[in-house]
Amino acid sequence: MRNFTYTIRNYDSKDFEKLAQLLTEVQELGRPYCLFSSLDLFESLSQSDPSSKDNQFIAERSGEIAGYADVRPELNIGRAVLRWLVHPSHRRGELTGRLVNCAVERTRALGITTLHANIFQDSVTAKRFLTRMGFTFVRRFLELRLDLAEMVLPEISKIASRCRSLQPDEEGRLTQLQNRSFAGTWGFNPNTIEEITYRVNLPNSSPDDIFLIFDSDKPVGYCWTRIEFWKKKAPGEGTGRIYMLGVNPEYRGRGLGRQLLLAGLSYLKSKSLRVAVLTVDRENKAARALYRSVGFELWKTSLWYEKRLD
Repeated sequence: MRNFTYTIRNYDSKDFEKLAQLLTEVQELGRPYCLFSSLDLFESLSQSDPSSKDNQFIAERSGEIAGYADVRPELNIGRAVLRWLVHPSHRRGELTGRLVNCAVERTRALGITTLHANIFQDSVTAKRFLTRMGFTFVRRFLELRLDLAEMVLPEISKIASRCRSLQPDEEGRLTQLQNRSFAGTWGFNPNTIEEITYRVNLPNSSPDDIFLIFDSDKPVGYCWTRIEFWKKKAPGEGTGRIYMLGVNPEYRGRGLGRQLLLAGLSYLKSKSLRVAVLTVDRENKAARALYRSVGFELWKTSLWYEKRLD
């Protein structure tokens, strides 16, 4: 028998605490199907643009939040990214399909014809669900992990004389460098200064987390680190992430990426973090070789699926 006792509506700021609890419970149960971190959630829900709420959907029953879905429009590259989160005790029946259909219809309403979703490779249920919803596999990414506790890393100041943290009012330079470094790579959506400034100033973020390397006074590469957590932990118990690592194409092949990577890892270790992770496209052989050379090992694999909305 079909169960339509759930109400699906747009997200409201009063939902934040309950939604954060949903994410915590799903993570504790070890059953997330779609890649979804606490930072991802907070970044989406903290946007000041009122229209963003039209892209976020809550499923609730008797005042309990059972699921969440959102779409992130990336108009510059003509796609949107779908994410969803449903508590395991509510996955029976058609709830997940109803949530995702809301996101699909919102994507159509935005005039976007390509919808992508990122799931863990070992999630057979998620694969079947996306296939049933008309998605097809398009790309494979690798989740790599490094034990920082076992690494001997030099002091940041000794890694590169041209390397330093982002300074106030340098968001514009970082934006130009990032867009130049990743131009043409699969799935990269060029950012604006406003978007970069927003991310730099999120809670638990800081310009100190971002390292630039220079040729004279010109920034030619950067390493952006983040500290991830999905519930409150003691200091040092979060996970460090190499969020982005990019070098201007004109300066590649000079070892700058390695210097920046070591600077980022040294910084994360200085925060007493024990583990560092990162995500890399399996097709990016140069980046994979760099990460392997410092000790990163395969942890998980994620898959990107695509749905065309003609």
